[in-house]
Amino acid sequence: MALTRLPGSKWWVETDDVTSEIIGTYNKAFITADIQACNATLANLPDPSREATDVSGVLNLIEKSAWTDARKARVTTLVNEMHSAYQGVPQSLETAQLIVKRDALVILRDRLV
Repeated sequence: MALTRLPGSKWWVETDDVTSEIIGTYNKAFITADIQACNATLANLPDPSREATDVSGVLNLIEKSAWTDARKARVTTLVNEMHSAYQGVPQSLETAQLIVKRDALVILRDRLV
């Protein structure tokens, strides 16, 4: 794939090296604006990595508690099941998709030199 900047503009054209067909057209300013919009939206949504760290911390506290082994196992299973169910909530899925989109846009923007 080859990226060519159109002279005198902020547009790039991506072409297939084999077929010479246009695969996409990109405007760096638009991509940067999309990245900023993604970041603004993500700032208002739960952070999946922070949540995973929090769940891990809770599981660690359960393990260190003075509870019986049976209660520890029961509560650990409950926390893991709740976290798994929460990850299937539409907002969590949308957050993950938005992170993937933002990361792809960042990679594309970095290719536009």
